Amino acid sequence: MANDPRNILICPSCGTENIEGSDTCEHCTADLRSVDVPESTQTATDSDLALPVSSIRFERPPTVPPTATVREAVDAMLGGRTGAVVVLDAGRISGILTERDVLKRIAGLADSSAAPVSEFMTKDPVTLRHNDPMAHALNKMGEGGFRHIPITQDGQLIGIATARDVMAWVLGKYFG
Repeated sequence: MANDPRNILICPSCGTENIEGSDTCEHCTADLRSVDVPESTQTATDSDLALPVSSIRFERPPTVPPTATVREAVDAMLGGRTGAVVVLDAGRISGILTERDVLKRIAGLADSSAAPVSEFMTKDPVTLRHNDPMAHALNKMGEGGFRHIPITQDGQLIGIATARDVMAWVLGKYFG
């Protein structure tokens, strides 16, 4: 088998060369199914997921009042980098309007640009506190299908976590 161009697997029981992927050793019939399974290259620990959501880079999103028009909200969204605008009513988060909302709820509707954003926003969006663990952010984004989650501190908006920011954090921890 020494001249065989395929990869070989050495049996840990008897030392016989076997073709990679064999389930059993052709000499001693030892189980080889777990011998050639690659080890995990994961370098991050469970404690990384306990780090606060404030560990990621996020910025303060554009905001509008619920009385703002859809046009004003879209203009504010275009001025930011997050693809979302948070709707604040007397300093409290009352909604969020995202690019997806614009495409699914507004695009194609006649005269919708003059309508109040409160008619199309996602009301009472899911939020995260700045000290919530990253595991919560990943879970909420994954389970809810969210690409934008407002971040609060003491009930006040301080930023927005985007799927891009969270993915950059994950890639930096696990592959960086």
